[in-house]
Amino acid sequence: MDPIVQALIATLVISLISLVGVVFFFADWSPQRGMVFMSFAAGVLLATAFLEILPSALERHAGTQNLLAATLAAIGAFFVLERVLHGLHDHDTHESHAVPSGYLILVGDTLHNFVDGVVIAATFLADPALGVATTIAVAAHELPQEIADYGVLLSSNFTRTGALLWNFLSGLAAVLGALLCWGFQDWIEPHLAWVMASTAGMFIYVAAADLMPELHHARTRDAWRYTVPFFVGVLLIAVLGAIIPDAH
Repeated sequence: MDPIVQALIATLVISLISLVGVVFFFADWSPQRGMVFMSFAAGVLLATAFLEILPSALERHAGTQNLLAATLAAIGAFFVLERVLHGLHDHDTHESHAVPSGYLILVGDTLHNFVDGVVIAATFLADPALGVATTIAVAAHELPQEIADYGVLLSSNFTRTGALLWNFLSGLAAVLGALLCWGFQDWIEPHLAWVMASTAGMFIYVAAADLMPELHHARTRDAWRYTVPFFVGVLLIAVLGAIIPDAH
């Protein structure tokens, strides 16, 4: 089988992981459960950014200072974007609508999935066996993140159907990444580290500026309930990173 066909099949499988939220589709949803998912998501996003994406990006790029400046620039850009999104929604505070953190999650996850698609395609083009190993590694890292993303979208007032649909469309960016890698591999490969650094900045911003402050509004007696999931998310990504070869 042609390597690019293998890569497309692999990235489609990765995209389908974004539908993991269907497991929770018929479960009762409450603000309390949403807070638990937000805590878990914050841990997963920060751990993914600091333990997975940034180290991999820095390995690809020798200019450490400039690359971290790209992460800072991404944080600043999404700060401005969120201010704009807040302004768009200020006129309608009574109807259910998706708050900015949900939109930002989709933007950041789309970039992340695109990078995964590029990486998977590149490894299949180099060696099909390496491509399979990379796909397994990416899938293992994606599963907890997609669960967390689904929870954040629900907490951002997306409907359950909308959360599943938008998360899946975001996941399809992996297929697009594979196609573009195949068609423009000479151009994409040198810039991959910058995309990864920007994605890390997006995840850091959403976790630190949107999710964690929201958790501080919880009642004191519920503090432990909304604190433990954060460290579970961090630990999960750390353990996966230790036992599974680096996907990037």
